[in-house]
Amino acid sequence: MCYSAQILADYRKFVRTFGALMDIHEFARLFFERAEGISKAKVPKAMEDAFAQPQTEAEREIKALIEKFNAEQTSKLEQDLFKQRKRLADAERTLQTKVTKAAAESQRIATDKIEWTRGKLEDIQRTEPKARDSRIFPGHYAPVMVMEDGQRVIKPMRYQCRIAGKPASYDVKFPGV
Repeated sequence: MCYSAQILADYRKFVRTFGALMDIHEFARLFFERAEGISKAKVPKAMEDAFAQPQTEAEREIKALIEKFNAEQTSKLEQDLFKQRKRLADAERTLQTKVTKAAAESQRIATDKIEWTRGKLEDIQRTEPKARDSRIFPGHYAPVMVMEDGQRVIKPMRYQCRIAGKPASYDVKFPGV
């Protein structure tokens, strides 16, 4: 079962409203690990958009990491789009000569994957926010306000609860927990 949540990812509002500090180093680490391929962290677009107008050097570095990751994702998606277009063309050629179940299924799958990939590419390039940009699912990161040494601090944290005493691999093996 999939449980999602809607988040408020604009950390500047947290800072203004609650006087919280932002642990910029944790955000930088998260985005660095994701951009370098060390981590497969999933981050909602709204959390990335919070760094769209950087005001400090650290925020500019984070924005550069986000742009690097998005460029890599765009490249991968464009390659997948090319493969699926080829698959679709092959299936349509086969269907013109002989109608087969495999070709029809390949055509359906390629069409669906092309549509999904185009949507992902549009989301990466889109600048206006949408409500779905703030939706997180288990395993996704979100900004969370915590108390540390009597001070409110905003940190990126993963949305998921793990049963006490279970290893991290348990999250992948049983994602609905």
